Amino acid sequence: MAMEDRTTGRTDSAIPPRTKALMVLVAVVTLIAVWLVPSEEQEAPPALPEMAPPPQADQPLALPQPTPDAGEDSADRRQAETARAIITELRQDNTEPDVDAVFAEAEQLHSAGQVDDAYLLYRFAARRGHAQAALALGAQADPAFYTAETSILPGPDPQQAYKWYRVAAAAGSEEAVARQRRLRERVEQSAADGDQAARRLMLQWQ
Repeated sequence: MAMEDRTTGRTDSAIPPRTKALMVLVAVVTLIAVWLVPSEEQEAPPALPEMAPPPQADQPLALPQPTPDAGEDSADRRQAETARAIITELRQDNTEPDVDAVFAEAEQLHSAGQVDDAYLLYRFAARRGHAQAALALGAQADPAFYTAETSILPGPDPQQAYKWYRVAAAAGSEEAVARQRRLRERVEQSAADGDQAARRLMLQWQ
């Protein structure tokens, strides 16, 4: 028979082992639940990257700029169009073009400083056997006559000069024959002095 506790007045009875195990399990589960509950102090979210401040009212927006030649034609382009328009009109005519008139037009354009137009018309006439037009093309490339203001070429070109002088000579120009001879003499002298470019030209002219 169980004895009565004199202090509390409760009966001191032994707790069954099964009950003790259940109590321990409840205590463990409670501790785990408390541990899993998030704390009130939440982790601060990562800071967003700083954005550039908007432009002030008195500061213009930076807009993309067009390329330097966008929307406009250069003078050379306009001149080339003039010559091409003349040549196109000549080709549309079923008759043989008047190369003397073409040469005269080229001379006028050349005198006006439109060397691109003049070059195209000189070449058009020279390819149709006009001696003076071929002579003019040779002069534009000949080191003895070349100037940046009167030639379409970036610099003297003896090979081009020699070619057009031959065309002019074949068309009957005695001046072209003389210029071709003088050009050859200058190139031969340069080759003798050790100019490799002149030596290569001489090999092509053999």
